[in-house]
This record gives sequence, C-alpha cells and structure tokens, in this order.
Amino acid sequence: MTFRVPVADLHAFAAGCLRAAGLDEWQANRAADVLTYSDVRGCTTHGTFTLSSIYLPRLRDGRIRPDGVTSVVRDTGPCVLVDAGRRLGLVAGTEAVDLAVARARRFGIGAVGVRDSTHFGSAGFYTTRAAQAGLLGVATTNCGAQAIAPPIGGSRRLLGTNPVSAAVPTAGEAPFVLDMSTTTVATGKLRAAQLSGKDIPAGWLQDSGGGDCLDPGAYYRGEADLTWLGGRLETGAAKGFGLGILVEMLAGALTGGSVGPSAGDSDDDIGHFFLVIDPQAFVGSKEFTSAADALLETIADSPAQPGWGPVQYPGLPEARAYAESAAGGVALPDHVLTALDQAATDLGQPPLSEWGVRA
Repeated sequence: MTFRVPVADLHAFAAGCLRAAGLDEWQANRAADVLTYSDVRGCTTHGTFTLSSIYLPRLRDGRIRPDGVTSVVRDTGPCVLVDAGRRLGLVAGTEAVDLAVARARRFGIGAVGVRDSTHFGSAGFYTTRAAQAGLLGVATTNCGAQAIAPPIGGSRRLLGTNPVSAAVPTAGEAPFVLDMSTTTVATGKLRAAQLSGKDIPAGWLQDSGGGDCLDPGAYYRGEADLTWLGGRLETGAAKGFGLGILVEMLAGALTGGSVGPSAGDSDDDIGHFFLVIDPQAFVGSKEFTSAADALLETIADSPAQPGWGPVQYPGLPEARAYAESAAGGVALPDHVLTALDQAATDLGQPPLSEWGVRA
C-alpha cells in the first residue's frame, strides 16, 4: 500500500512541525519548500522523512539554532562568504543561493560560500531554484566533521557523502538537474532499505575484505563501508573519491568550515558552496537555452535499447514525478509515514496519516 498526500498538505504538515519545534513562520515555510521538493520528485530519502531523522532531533538538542543569524564575513561583489550561525541549513542554503542569483544578475557570476551551517537537504533544490530564475546553478556541501566513507584503500572513515548538483535552465519539458552524492549512494538510501527490511544492491557497500555486502545494517554496525561513485578502483571509484575531495575543498576549506573529521566525528559546522552563472554574460540567454534544449531533446528522442524504457536525462524523471505528485498526491512509503506520524505526535501536532489517503 502507498500513502498519498496532496502537495500543499504535505508542505503545511512539514511547516507545522518545524514551527512547533521553534522556528518562526518564514523559516518553517522556507524549510518545508526544500523538504517537499524531494518528496514530490520521488526522492523520499531526502524529503520530509528527514524531519524525524535529522532536523527535529537537532533542533531539540540545540545543535541547530532556530534563532541563529547569518552574517556576512567577506563581500567582494560577485563573491560572498557568510557564516550561518548554526541555523537550519535548509534556510541558510536558500538565502545563500538567492544571494548568488542576485550577484549573478549583477556581475554575470555569483559565488557564495557558507560556513557554520547544518544539513541543507537536497542539493538539487538550490540549483533548480537558480535554473528557474534562468541561470545555471552549481551547489555542493560537505558533511562537516562527520566521517562517513574511508578513502580508497583506507580503513578509517574520513569524508562525507559530499553531494554535488548542477542545473541548467531550459524552455523544454524539464531542466537538466544533476543531483548526486560522490559516494555510490547516500546514507539515506541505506536507512530506507534497513527500515523496509530489504537487501541493498551489490556495489553499495564493501566489507573489510573488499567483498560486496547486501545488508544495509552492516554500515551502521561498522562492518561495511560505502563505496565511492564508480564502485571499485578498477571500475572508476577514483573518480567519485576525487569529486568527494573537491567538494570538501569547495564547501569546507574555501569557506573556512570543518574539513572531514577535523573536529571530531560530527556533522556540525557544515559548509556549502553555491555558484550561479548568467548565460547572458556569455553567449546570451536565448542562444544558450536554444542550444541546451536542442541537446536535451536529442538525448530524450534518441532510440532506446531493446527492453529499455524511453531515454531520459537527469531532471526529466524528476519532472515527470513532480507532475504525477501534483495531479494525484505525493506517494510516501510506509516507513516514512510511520516516522512522520510519530514525530508529529511527539510535537503535539496532527499526524500526517490524517492528511492523506492510502491508495
């Protein structure tokens, strides 16, 4: 069975929980924008489920400050460095990408670094926001000092999943939106599989002997580690590992935030980096969009292999999932509904199961 809830109701539910946890209405609504972005596009591991697993617990224990204030550390025009004051990363990230958009409109390019922030959700939300403004967006974040994955050949976890996203504006069916971790998968997919009682595909985890591990719980028991994008060294893992280090440099070293497990194994003092480019400063917006549309349409219209569905590009499946969610409600798996119902009950809020229906 699948639980479906209207998009507006899911947003209202998330915002209500965040207000009950101490955020003001503006912050709660901005945070709910980021969370529901993922759910409506079919990525429930990074959506409202994280209220129960990340945001509400950290607001409760003070690791996220509802009254945190963002301050400008350095401003050179196109480049800005800000300190988020340990406020909610969903809010700090939204403010930062909006600032990068404003600077790109003024200077042709805008780069904003953020330090002393917290988990900012789906990187794709921020780049999509730039693309919706007609600009190219790039977003990265590290995991603060949290140690999630070891280096290739290493036995100690050192780096985070370090996601990176890029989005390009188009006039066609859907913008190009790349949103990926630099490890083979994000830990949210492991948690979802564990809660669902399912094995994971070979290649996501490796045990200490280098063999595949299909039990998601082995990661949390310290018996297996995430692989880097590419899987094994001989199949390209060095590429994912190298990208993970690059993200650490941009989001951590460049912003003055934590780099890897530099201050203990915690995800405090997370750094983000946003880069926004106005195509008008290069070939021109119309020319760029026309070329981007032509490329994406050619890819989507290309012949598929036997037994394969239509060819798609990053961003197209998510756009189609969004259309389905808007028409029929957001589909949430049982473990997400259970977790959110419990979180709402703990806050004295109506459970999510009262907002939708099983289908």
